Amino acid sequence: MTDASEPTPSDHADDHIEQMLDLLSDPEIDHVFVEFPDINGISRTKQLRTDYFLDSWETGFPVNLLILAQTPRNAVPEGSGVGEEIDYGDGTLRPLPHTACRLPWRDDAARVLCDVVDGGNLVGAAPRTALARVLESVPDELDFEFTVGSELEFYLLAEAESGSGYEPVTSDKHECVSWATEEVSAFYNDLAAWSEEYGATVTSLMHEHGAGQLEVLFEYGDPMGQADDTFDFKRLVKQTGRCHDLWATFMAKPFGGRAGSGYHLHIGAFQDGENVFEADGGETSESPTTDGEGTLSRTGRQFVAGVVDHADAIAALGTPTINGFKRYERGSFAPYTASWGYDNRMTGIRIPSGTTRIENRIPSADANPYLVIAATIAAGLDGIERDLEPDPPVSGDPAGDRPPLPQSPELALAALESDETLTTALGEDLIQAFVAAKRAELESFRDTVTDWEREQYVETL
Repeated sequence: MTDASEPTPSDHADDHIEQMLDLLSDPEIDHVFVEFPDINGISRTKQLRTDYFLDSWETGFPVNLLILAQTPRNAVPEGSGVGEEIDYGDGTLRPLPHTACRLPWRDDAARVLCDVVDGGNLVGAAPRTALARVLESVPDELDFEFTVGSELEFYLLAEAESGSGYEPVTSDKHECVSWATEEVSAFYNDLAAWSEEYGATVTSLMHEHGAGQLEVLFEYGDPMGQADDTFDFKRLVKQTGRCHDLWATFMAKPFGGRAGSGYHLHIGAFQDGENVFEADGGETSESPTTDGEGTLSRTGRQFVAGVVDHADAIAALGTPTINGFKRYERGSFAPYTASWGYDNRMTGIRIPSGTTRIENRIPSADANPYLVIAATIAAGLDGIERDLEPDPPVSGDPAGDRPPLPQSPELALAALESDETLTTALGEDLIQAFVAAKRAELESFRDTVTDWEREQYVETL
C-alpha cells in the first residue's frame, strides 16, 4: 500500500523551514491550510489554527487515506487499496516547507503543500509520490535535466440569468480578439497579481476559440516544481473566478459543439547544457523529419516513440472523465490518434517550432498534472531504453493513417491496467487507486438517466 522510499529533504531544507516559520510568525495569519492533491488532481485541505500547525508540523497531521481515491463528487470506490483493505485507516500529511505561502485572496491564511506518508514511507497512491518515483528511476547514465511547461485551456462561466445552468462570459468564438480579451480584464488582473504571491507566476492571457474559453500561460520549471505550479495554478484560477462570482472550469467539454479544453504538456531534456532532443550537426532520421526548423536527435525520436507506444495508457490518465472523451474529434486540434508530427496540431504528439521539445497534446485540461507528467516522462524513457524508432511524422490529418486513441474510458482503463511499464513506473498502488476511482465514476454514470434519454425515448418508444 505504500512506496518504500522515504521523503527526500531539500538541499536547502533549513532555509525553507526558516522562511516558512518567518511567514507564519505574522500575527495576521490565524490559519494554515495543509493541502494535497487527490487522484483527480483536486485540491484537498485541512484548515488548522496557526499555533497548532507550528506545534505539530514536524510530526504531521492525520488524514483518512481514502480521501486520495474518492471521485470528484466524493463517492467511495471499492478496491482502491486505501479503503476497506486498510480498515479505512489514516496516514499522515507531512508539510513541505518550501511550498508555504500566503493565500493572496485572504488576509488571515497561508497554505503548505504536503506529501502523504504512512509509517514514515510515502503513500504509493498519492500523485506526488508517483511523479517522485518516476524521477528517481531515471538511469544514472542519462542524467537528464528535464524542463516542463504546461498550457491549460479553461472556460470562464457565469450562472445563467434563468437560474439554471451556466453561460460563457464572452459571447462567441473570439480567438485573440482584443475587445473580448478586455472583457475578462478584471479577472485576469487579480489572477496575475495573486499568482506572484502564490508561486505560479502567469505570463500571458489569450482568448481561445470557444466562447468564454481562455488560456493563461505560466513559467516553465523542473518536473515536480511544474506539477506543483500547475496544481496551484488550477486552484488559483478557480478561486479567482469565485471572487468575481464566476465559475472557472477545466472540464474538458462543458458545451457540445464548442471547443474542448486541452492540457498541452511540453517536455525538454538537457545534459551538460545541451538539448538532447535536438539533432547534433547533420544527424537525421532514416526517415526525413525536417520541418525547416531542424530535426529530432536519435534520443528525441526514441522518446517520441515511447510516448506514442504508450499513448493508450496515457489517454486513461490524461482523459480522466467520461466527458473528456467527447473532446477527441477527427479533423480537430484535439488529438484523435496515437501519432506525431512537426508543428502539426492534429497529432497526439507535436514537435513545435523553436526550441526543440516534445509536446503531449493528448491530455484534457481536467487531468492531474502529476500523473500526466509522470506518465509522459516514463513512457519517453521506456522508448529510449528500448531504442524505439517512431513511424514517420505525419503531415495533415492523421486519422485513418495512425491508430485511434481509445474512444471510451473503459478501453483506456483497460489499456492502462495492461501497461506493465507505466504500472511499474508510477506504482501499482497508484494505478489501482486511479482505476478504482474512475470505475466508480463510470458506475455512477451508468446508473444516471439523463434528459437526453428522456427526450429521445419517452414519446417515441
